[in-house]
Amino acid sequence: MDSPKVALVTGGGRGIGAAISRRLAADGFAVAVNYSRSARDAEEVAAKIVADGGRAVAIRADISQAAEAERLIADTTVQLGAPTVVVNNAGMNKAGAARKQSPEDFDEVIAVNLNGAFYCTHFALPAMYESGWGRVIFVNSPSGGRRPSPGMSAYSAAKAGLVGMAKSMALEVARRGITVNCVMPGFVATDIVASGGEAGVEALTKHWPSIPPESIASTISFLVSDNAADVSGEEIGVWRGGPVGV
Repeated sequence: MDSPKVALVTGGGRGIGAAISRRLAADGFAVAVNYSRSARDAEEVAAKIVADGGRAVAIRADISQAAEAERLIADTTVQLGAPTVVVNNAGMNKAGAARKQSPEDFDEVIAVNLNGAFYCTHFALPAMYESGWGRVIFVNSPSGGRRPSPGMSAYSAAKAGLVGMAKSMALEVARRGITVNCVMPGFVATDIVASGGEAGVEALTKHWPSIPPESIASTISFLVSDNAADVSGEEIGVWRGGPVGV
């Protein structure tokens, strides 16, 4: 890899995203820490990376909007260099039974989790093609087909869409030195998990082993390395044995 080592992590200021941002910085990548609302968290992650001798910037963008995603890639390129690693981690959920969930809420969940991942990848791919090297990661969920839950139809649909998109895209770029993979965390205590309600969190805590965000980051660290050059189009679970029913 001769091009600058630049990674973009969407939703990179909190939870799993923050752990990924820190790990990629430790691996030698300059990191664009994207955020939509949590400016303070993203700026703190970027500042800590810089304090530790790395390069990082926090960049606000609502990736559910194509123009914002395009600007995010452009701003990253100006400030750090063209990102050849894109970790599509940003996500949100508005849980609700299909009978009660509004079309507007459904559309928002799809827009952030699925459309935003496509937009960021779409606008980053030209630089990857030019450099002959790239890594695309979709941070997925067992909800995307492995273990759907009630009240999560929008979120499950979005995450299942990521799997199909990753597998198709992996075939498209197979001869370009670019890999595309999905990483599926098990139970990590995130805001999205909390959105399912207190009872849901208690059930998950009872039945699932708790996975530290750093374990997700370590898996992604491997997937973006040259050691994983032949790993593409895969769904990799980080959950100690498999998705567990609740």
